[in-house]
Amino acid sequence: MRLYKTLILPVLLYASETWTLNVDAQRALETFERKVLRTIFGPVQEQGCWRTRYNFELYRLYKEPQVTQIIRSNRLRWLGHVWRTRENNPARLHTFKNPGGARARGRPSTRWLDDTENDIKILKIKNWQRVALDRLNWKKRAVEAAKTCNRLLRS
Repeated sequence: MRLYKTLILPVLLYASETWTLNVDAQRALETFERKVLRTIFGPVQEQGCWRTRYNFELYRLYKEPQVTQIIRSNRLRWLGHVWRTRENNPARLHTFKNPGGARARGRPSTRWLDDTENDIKILKIKNWQRVALDRLNWKKRAVEAAKTCNRLLRS
């Protein structure tokens, strides 16, 4: 378990603050996490027969937030950092500026800011810009809440 938390998880979550999670990516990440956890915890023997562990058994043994919850939490943490920077900071300008121009045909791709604002809406945080200015309050109300909120898993 220590190897998973110190080696595999950081590599998996590298730069996850900047990801938009579509359904396919979310499913692939959760599948990978369960596959690793099944390898770590091993099968269960019932009445002389071996079987793989069910998903709820894995998460009961793991007792940590799922990988998608960690990604959403990282995105909210990054949003707070960017919002607290100077007005002319390039990261802030490119994050909150409307790029302009025509979008491609078909369904528009989900934008990072739309995805994080959807997470904020699910967490029921009103006026997130004001809340994000207070670093400790933002950490408590958004970042830590995202790790424990099960409604974010289904969105």
